[in-house]
Amino acid sequence: MAKNRQNIDRKTNKPNPRRTEGLTPDPILNRAEQVRRDDDVIRTEKRTVYDIDFAIKWYIDNEIQPQIMSDQTLIPVPVIFANGEKWDNVRRLGYLRDEKGKLQSPLIMLKRNSVQERDNNKRLDVNRQFPGNQFVHKQSYNKRNRYEDQLFPIPNPQRAESKEIYVVDIPKYVTIEYDIMMWCDFTTQMNDLIDQLLPYNRYGWGNESNKFHVSYGATSFETVNTVGEDRLVRATLPITVLGTLLSAQETRVETLRKMYSIKKVSFDVVVDVGDLNIFASTTVPQNILQYQTNVMSGANIVVSGGGGAQTIGATAMMYLTNISERQAAYVNSTTISISSFAAVNPVLYTTATKDEFDLYINGQYIDKAAYTWTPSDILSQTIVFDPNVLGYTVESTDLIIVKGRWA
Repeated sequence: MAKNRQNIDRKTNKPNPRRTEGLTPDPILNRAEQVRRDDDVIRTEKRTVYDIDFAIKWYIDNEIQPQIMSDQTLIPVPVIFANGEKWDNVRRLGYLRDEKGKLQSPLIMLKRNSVQERDNNKRLDVNRQFPGNQFVHKQSYNKRNRYEDQLFPIPNPQRAESKEIYVVDIPKYVTIEYDIMMWCDFTTQMNDLIDQLLPYNRYGWGNESNKFHVSYGATSFETVNTVGEDRLVRATLPITVLGTLLSAQETRVETLRKMYSIKKVSFDVVVDVGDLNIFASTTVPQNILQYQTNVMSGANIVVSGGGGAQTIGATAMMYLTNISERQAAYVNSTTISISSFAAVNPVLYTTATKDEFDLYINGQYIDKAAYTWTPSDILSQTIVFDPNVLGYTVESTDLIIVKGRWA
């Protein structure tokens, strides 16, 4: 929906109650889009019908450079545009005279016949710009992103991660029809002139960035032979130019807009756990679990304790809460084995320790002092019990479960 183009009180950010279109009120002005342009070095580019006219004439003058031979002398053929007075003279008489009445020959005249939007490249809009129908150009360097001197660094605050963005509307694709009218004194001269133009069919005509595809039509010839006048040979070559048009403003809105990339301000959640070693047991502190949903959605929390701090993200939270069980196999009266891998801590990059597992025999928790085990990332884990501390030996009928952080 187009914004209200009436004056808006920027202090109150209140739109004018008058409605410009539709049955709903105009949206409130977005202050984020109000970026000053008076200090820009980027000017609003535009391409008009005049630019296409100039490009075609410039190409004939500077690239094709038509010439004819007269009296053993090469004569450059001038190229002019048909304004109202000249075209009226040509239409009535069939030729053109200068201010002193002298017949102009040789001569090339350009006449624009029509401008039509291309059907296969119509813009997706109905009297207004379609959202997203734009070119976006980003440049990394701007006054918010200054380059740093690597040889002699100057202390300065951390640069803001920001990009300067210029949004340009998609141009209109048009087909422009021209007539190239040529006059010469003799048919041989006209033949030479046509021969010079024919090789440039389906070329890109223009200068610098203004180049457009040009294709020829059928060339027509005629002889102007008026009683009492010199005879002239005339040829008309129609050409079709595939061009683009872009105004500096459309519906009083500039087609080049400047903005900066969106910044995201985030606040860290700090959780005090007393002991920073949160991986020392299978129990996760409750004040960390209450932020589990937020962390799994992409947020981070900072766990502090013992004078230190540690950032917990989604991977670390998953590691903390992913507690599973493995059943051990009986080896002998003091030894059991487990075929599973111990998980790798994503924060410390070490294998889970013995403190991160709990062992149960027939549902009874066993103190860690009663067995020896170093978890590893190999498939076969071996646990050896001390019968003196345990108070009994392991039997083959015992159900032994090891609960902890397994891969």
